[in-house]
Amino acid sequence: MREKAIGKMVIIGIVIVIIVIAGVAGYYLTMPKTRLKDTLIMGTTDSVESCLDPARAYDFFGWEIIQSLGCGLVEYRAGATGSAADIVPSLATSWDVSSDGLVWTFNLREGVKYDDGTEFNATHVKYTFDRGMGIADEDGPFVGIGYSDIIENVTVVSKYVVKFYLKIPFAAFLSLMACQASYIVDPTYAPMNSVVEYVEGNPRASHPMGLGPYKLKSWTRVAGKDSEIRLEANPNYWNATGGYPKTKNIIIKMYADATALATAMNALEIDIAFRQLSATDINSMKANTNLKVWEGTGAFIQYLVLQEKYAPFNETKIRRAIGAAINRTTIVQTVFLGQAQKLYSMIPIGMFSHTNAFQTLGDPNYTLTRDLLSEFGYNETNKLSFKLWYESSGHYPQSPQQAQALKASLEASGVISVTLDSADWASYREKRRNEEMEAFILGWYPDYIDPDDYIYPFVHSSGGSWLHHNYNSTQMDELIAWARGNTTTSVRSALYEDIQDLLVEDCPLIPLYQGSAYAVTKTNVKGIYLDITQSWRHWMVYAEE
Repeated sequence: MREKAIGKMVIIGIVIVIIVIAGVAGYYLTMPKTRLKDTLIMGTTDSVESCLDPARAYDFFGWEIIQSLGCGLVEYRAGATGSAADIVPSLATSWDVSSDGLVWTFNLREGVKYDDGTEFNATHVKYTFDRGMGIADEDGPFVGIGYSDIIENVTVVSKYVVKFYLKIPFAAFLSLMACQASYIVDPTYAPMNSVVEYVEGNPRASHPMGLGPYKLKSWTRVAGKDSEIRLEANPNYWNATGGYPKTKNIIIKMYADATALATAMNALEIDIAFRQLSATDINSMKANTNLKVWEGTGAFIQYLVLQEKYAPFNETKIRRAIGAAINRTTIVQTVFLGQAQKLYSMIPIGMFSHTNAFQTLGDPNYTLTRDLLSEFGYNETNKLSFKLWYESSGHYPQSPQQAQALKASLEASGVISVTLDSADWASYREKRRNEEMEAFILGWYPDYIDPDDYIYPFVHSSGGSWLHHNYNSTQMDELIAWARGNTTTSVRSALYEDIQDLLVEDCPLIPLYQGSAYAVTKTNVKGIYLDITQSWRHWMVYAEE
């Protein structure tokens, strides 16, 4: 009897499970399905600075496109806060590091193909880094970051295993592997000894990538400035089976300035507006129920560069006098309406080792400015005069207003006279390379999340070469080398504090403010992450119809 009762209960249980499954299945079969839009239109004032080759490209928007067309061994997960735990597999499925921190082994994902069908393997990893370090473009990230100072060699162990032998136990190495400069190129389209440039009418020949979520469908430039870029889904992307990219087609339209971009967004002509909107427009859009304003982590910094090759900024005291005459409150409150923070270090607020080192010069301290300049004969009747440059094509937020605020701040000393001048982003780069600008405003988005990335590319005699500011200090180089080669956080922090103090003493650069990241979209757009990496992940963005 007991066995019959148990059998009856089992049968009843099975029937109940079948009914539940059928009910759930019926619910999902009959409920309305959410359809995603095939195409999204993004508006921006930005433009690719030079090209889409990681061997040279060293600008935010160029990297934004490279990140869509390519892949690295690892990547930062969406929503990253900067922790090492935020770094997740991409082309490498796993990795380990030797106990001395000098050998990194990466196990590669198998069966991955480029957009042209070529199978990815370990030789492509070696090719990518050998090529970038071999080309050593003075404007590119391999020199700016100093890959050759970190990597001894890359060795192919097998088809799917590759080892990196390092010269120093570089603490930020895994983070460096996640940055777009470390993205793997396709040897078919990436000559070993030359950079891939823009080719009009031939998008595939205009970049060396091919492993990313998108293919470059078209790229239109006029006089060195982009007018439109179109991306289409890459069916060979390794994570296509995971549902990426979420949107098949991305159209990026370039607008002349922030006003034109805001007009297009308010008229709902575009789905997304990203870089650069004015602070006033962002505040206004927060009250628009047709729009959604996304605010992210601010790891972007802006700073003033002083050219040391010529007078007057070949004199340290004159550079310090400029540093003492900066009124950051005006920039933050008047220009950015509180949407930025005053910055007194090249290392951003919130990152370990950050100090307010430049506060020692004042905020502002015009007495110090006048005292320092008086040693060179400058006073109210014989003012220090120079030209201050800013970019005029919308690469940075509100550049003209920033320049005006800086001019007013400096001239409030009574002993400085500033003339403003500007150039579009492409011309700005050429003037910087030709060392034509005696003082100019630049900004920085992180390559990798570490203080090293806010120091080495700026004030190391090799790493800072792309700036062409001609700052060269043996003491600074030694401090940076010690900080790079040490893995103890407390020791590194102390060294970076010394570096920040030396920066104030020498004043080759003057930090101005730290900005936040903003994007504005239609309300049906989702999948946007404005995290500490400052990366824009096109492949995660989607909109419901």
